[in-house]
Amino acid sequence: MLFERFDRLLFLAKGGKTVYFDEVGKNSQKLIDYFERNGAHKYSEGENPAEYILSAIGAAPGSHSDVDWHAQWLDSPERAAVREELDRLRGTAPKESNERDSDPAAYKEFAAPLLQQFGVVTKRVFQQTWRSPTYVYSKIALVSIVGLFIGFSLFKADNSQQGMQNQLFSVSVRGRLDCGRTGD
Repeated sequence: MLFERFDRLLFLAKGGKTVYFDEVGKNSQKLIDYFERNGAHKYSEGENPAEYILSAIGAAPGSHSDVDWHAQWLDSPERAAVREELDRLRGTAPKESNERDSDPAAYKEFAAPLLQQFGVVTKRVFQQTWRSPTYVYSKIALVSIVGLFIGFSLFKADNSQQGMQNQLFSVSVRGRLDCGRTGD
């Protein structure tokens, strides 16, 4: 089941209020235990866990819940564990910021200078072109064939007003094809 492939679930109720943020567990058991422990109806075997939690909080069509799930989350041990982990991560932040303060390169806008970026991007474009020559050959053929077609269709065109409009139109079409556009 796709739902069980997630490691953690951040479940938000209407208004963006957190209802659950923790691991899903094997066969969604950790998630189901949380909701049953906090006042949801009993999970029946074979029920879809995603549909179960939606009906438990009253978000599924035809379901209703008297439990304030956001308040339940705020008082839960799962939230306390998340807060402890965040505090632990914040405790390591000063060490990282001190290292950054001593490195002036950390404050630059880009990780590499402009010329180096240009070199890397140019190399990648040439590699892409080299690896897909069919695209390049088809583009050359398209431009050549269209150019020849337009050129021969206007060969010895009249110098009348209609002839000049046709020539101007052909130059416009040719310019759009050369730029890769087929029309606006």
